[in-house]
Amino acid sequence: MRTVPFIDRSNERRLPDDYDGDVVLFDIDKTYLDTQFSSWRGLLAIPFELAVDKRAVPGAVPLLRALRRGPGPRSALVPLYFVSGSPPQLRSVVQRKMTLDGVEFDGITFKDQWGLARAGRISEVKRQLGYKLTALLLYRTELPSRATWLMFGDDVEEDALVFSLFGEICADLRGAGLATRLGSFNVGQDHIERIVALADELPRGPNPVERIFIHLSRGRDPASLPGGRRVVATRSFLQTAFILFELGRISAESVSSVADNLRRSQVSEDVITKLVDEAKSRLGVGDAALQLARA
Repeated sequence: MRTVPFIDRSNERRLPDDYDGDVVLFDIDKTYLDTQFSSWRGLLAIPFELAVDKRAVPGAVPLLRALRRGPGPRSALVPLYFVSGSPPQLRSVVQRKMTLDGVEFDGITFKDQWGLARAGRISEVKRQLGYKLTALLLYRTELPSRATWLMFGDDVEEDALVFSLFGEICADLRGAGLATRLGSFNVGQDHIERIVALADELPRGPNPVERIFIHLSRGRDPASLPGGRRVVATRSFLQTAFILFELGRISAESVSSVADNLRRSQVSEDVITKLVDEAKSRLGVGDAALQLARA
């Protein structure tokens, strides 16, 4: 497995070269866990973090289990990877939390924020685009080229832009055009050179990203997100579950489990009703899926 400066990564699974199913890619901070690792205050609290203290975003845990299992009666063990802007000092805490939640995974990548700070590269600690693109492309070089990607992030760290660029690079964005594009987003030169080199290793073909799900943790206007039709902005993982059910990626029982998890997380029935109504009006979810959220 390839190593890159200031990136701490794992990949515990080797898929057949002809695998053409889904790969699920999930962010951690504000997507799976309600954390503050991207702030200096959050970083300073790292030595005192315990897995039992970490709170999952409502609905995230049953959704992750459902994606891993697939829609059938037996688990499909769908490949599941995490790419996080959190520091590697949290690896043991995050992996322990996943064990407590029953979330199986195949690899996690962390950003060495403390290493960047010690190297005097303070400005890069909170800049994520170059780092995340590098991390995603490293996984792409190790995973089958025919796989379809389902990607999950939030509106805090421009995940919609990162994931959309990833799809374009996997398809045919290369060379000088790629370098210019990255430069327009103020990506550092070392990241640009590494990303361009990784892109040159990839086969050209269709964009492998089927959907990009963005959790609106900051309440951002869905219409302002980049990425076009592939991007689905949701205010709750219940809305995400509706879409995934209609795509045939999770079972009906899984949608109900997500709704039940929201209720156990003290999300009121009034809020759930509003989420259901918006799923129908804005996202076009059909009545058959919406009925699965009923108490």
